[in-house]
Amino acid sequence: MEPTSEEKQLAMIAHIGPLVLGLITAAVGGWIVPLVIYLMKKDGSKFVGYHALQSLIFQIILGVSAAVLLTISPFTCFLSLIPLAIGAIAALIFQINAAIKANEGQWYALPIAGDFAKKSIGP
Repeated sequence: MEPTSEEKQLAMIAHIGPLVLGLITAAVGGWIVPLVIYLMKKDGSKFVGYHALQSLIFQIILGVSAAVLLTISPFTCFLSLIPLAIGAIAALIFQINAAIKANEGQWYALPIAGDFAKKSIGP
């Protein structure tokens, strides 16, 4: 069944919201938008729940990874900031791509997070 226009937009916002909120809050709190959307729509729309859950998981993975890399950076002569920067650029590309695919009505899967969301909600 094809997702409605509203479902596509909410799924897209679940992916774009963390980017916007992350810019406003200095990259802290990108998980809030997908969490709110997931809690509001998880029972009403599998499509929106799937995209919001994987975006939430993706944001948590990014946050934990960034915290670890920032914590060890003084011990690595700050070389751990290189994978952090590369990861940030890759995450940006993945999130924008996921938002586009969600707006097109596709069940696009983000790395790692998409598999977990699929097992939890599944298309």
